[in-house]
Amino acid sequence: MLSFNAVHTLTGCLLDVEARADQLGWGRPPLLLLIQDRPAPSATSGTRRELRAAHLPLNDVRMGRYRAGLTDFLPDLAATLAAGTHIRRPTLAACVDIDLITELLAEPTPGLRLLAWAVCYEDVLVESAEPHEIRRIDAVDADHRAYQITRLRGEQHPIVFIDEHLGDEVAAQSGLVRLVQATSRPSPPSPPQRTA
Repeated sequence: MLSFNAVHTLTGCLLDVEARADQLGWGRPPLLLLIQDRPAPSATSGTRRELRAAHLPLNDVRMGRYRAGLTDFLPDLAATLAAGTHIRRPTLAACVDIDLITELLAEPTPGLRLLAWAVCYEDVLVESAEPHEIRRIDAVDADHRAYQITRLRGEQHPIVFIDEHLGDEVAAQSGLVRLVQATSRPSPPSPPQRTA
């Protein structure tokens, strides 16, 4: 279970990603994020942790081969990572660097754990029959907590929403849940308790 500090740090990381995307401007391809943490090397007690967010650009042109875009792509990636069959998936391999993802997940660093999967993308929001460009970051953490950061084009600040009880309001989140399930490492066994 993620601590309050881990949730706070993860939220800050997602806000940093959104701020960077805002600096780069609109019209950017979607970005997949694998967010992990590990014990900080300088920590003596083992309680301080370092966050790592791997930015995995998605090939926007190749993503067009998925009929429903991210909604189809994310579960396909999850199934491939769970089964280890990415070699036979040329469409998927053309969208994202699967070898890099596999390396990041297989890294033997002691205490390395998955915090979340996230995706940053642009969308169109229709309100009052008026279309508006919107940037979204959808994320699901290891506890299946949902995060959504949105910014309408021209808005000064993003809106942050965290849901402890994941719903199905956002199509990308179900694919992110599958990625979390497919790539979570089992928790190490607890040390045996001494009896007196």
